[in-house]
Amino acid sequence: MHNQIAEDICQRVYAATNDYYHQCEEALGKYALGFRILYGPPVVDAPFLFLGYQPGGRTIDCATHHETWPEACDYATEDWPLAKQVRAIWEQEVVARCTGLNAIFFRSPSIADWNRIPKTLRIDLEIFSRKNAERIVRALRPECLIVIGLGTFNWLTQSEPSLHGEKGRVLARKGTLWGCKAIGTVHLSGSRISRGDRECLKAYFAALQTSQRTEQTQEGWST
Repeated sequence: MHNQIAEDICQRVYAATNDYYHQCEEALGKYALGFRILYGPPVVDAPFLFLGYQPGGRTIDCATHHETWPEACDYATEDWPLAKQVRAIWEQEVVARCTGLNAIFFRSPSIADWNRIPKTLRIDLEIFSRKNAERIVRALRPECLIVIGLGTFNWLTQSEPSLHGEKGRVLARKGTLWGCKAIGTVHLSGSRISRGDRECLKAYFAALQTSQRTEQTQEGWST
């Protein structure tokens, strides 16, 4: 898909989400903390697209990020714990060519707070988010979709273990999601990853990138 077509799709998702949020804002009441969609420009055919569960939320964040995406990938530039962990595993140069989003667009300080939203409204918000996250992923066609958090991965698709770390802990699972090869990881900033497990993840994804480059080279020779 051409970059401009993908950008147009993403812009339509922003407009639709803004409209939907304003429709729900009164019903959300104190839980109306805004939304966040893309964490970088909508790069087509990126090596990775990072998919989290949900953006955090504070009152100060409420009015931000509603109109468009940042000019550079936040995971490559920001100092949040998750961004630092992503760079530690995938390297800044690679992350700068990627982008990210969440399965749920609407901000919440915690899963516990999110679950306090009336169930019917909460489910509607989740369905809206997943449908539009899928639209974005299918438009951007990343080489690999990285789902941050094994619980999130299991919520979205079926998978099987693909990497074990120290003491046999499952660090990654593999499957497919929204037409993409997908790998779910333990939550990189919230699950107390040991240095050894982090190095294991780093080596795993370095090998994956090497495999992806080899496949691209072979495809180039065959065309």
